[in-house]
Amino acid sequence: MEVKVATLSTIANFFNFVILLIGLALTGVGAYVFTLTEDIGTAINNELSPIMLVLVVIGSVLVVTALIGFCGVFRKQSLFLSGFLAAMIITLLAQFAAVVILFTSNSACHYYIHDGMKYSMLFYGKAGINQKYTDAMDNIHKKVDCCGQYGWMEFLSTNASNWYSNHLDSRGLFAESLPDTCCKEYKEGCGKNLFKTYPDPDNPPATIRTDACWEKTNDLLQFWLLLSGFMALAFMFIQVMAVFLNVALQKRYKEHEDYQLQTHKVATVKEAKEKMNAKQNTYSTAV
Repeated sequence: MEVKVATLSTIANFFNFVILLIGLALTGVGAYVFTLTEDIGTAINNELSPIMLVLVVIGSVLVVTALIGFCGVFRKQSLFLSGFLAAMIITLLAQFAAVVILFTSNSACHYYIHDGMKYSMLFYGKAGINQKYTDAMDNIHKKVDCCGQYGWMEFLSTNASNWYSNHLDSRGLFAESLPDTCCKEYKEGCGKNLFKTYPDPDNPPATIRTDACWEKTNDLLQFWLLLSGFMALAFMFIQVMAVFLNVALQKRYKEHEDYQLQTHKVATVKEAKEKMNAKQNTYSTAV
């Protein structure tokens, strides 16, 4: 029995270590994508940041759960393993819900991006409460290496109505500037007065980003959403194995604790009887 318990304990520690790594991985991926989506949130309708935050919370709980599992095995106490099992079951349920949301969000991602970027382009360049649209698109330009929702020419059309109307040439025929964040090497004023004549769509300046942001942002976010979803789903199978293993180990520890408690009770009763017999013998001798 001791050998079996020792073997189970070793395997349990291995799974606890794997769960610790899983928690760190989910926390890291969730934090990275959360930061990314938070920076461009307005341009994607602020739909994805909460999902990533949930993933960070799940990963953090898994780290704590793994540490509880280590304590339970080290101290050989069923109470710790009971806490481990409860936390793991709750986390698995939350993780399953997160996987469903991640895959659902992946299929709807292009809708969020389309609507968010549409308004970001319309209000680009406005200050005050509309500054968030400019900030979101600027972050996308830099992080995704692109310019405009459907390409750099969009800033020279009425799709970017605010930018277009404020950057027309002296004759009012076309917009002669691009946002500075559309430059490959960003510096203030780098996009100003780029065009002296109406630009050729097939011959853009060599200094600007030319890719459309919608497609590249959609591909980037779908990649991370799918990766996060498949990671969380694959990790769930490992976590289920850890649950069954810890159930077996918790049962063994509980049996051992019950045996020790029963042994202690028997020893206490035996000691009490011996003391009583000793008192009776002393009394009989005295009489």
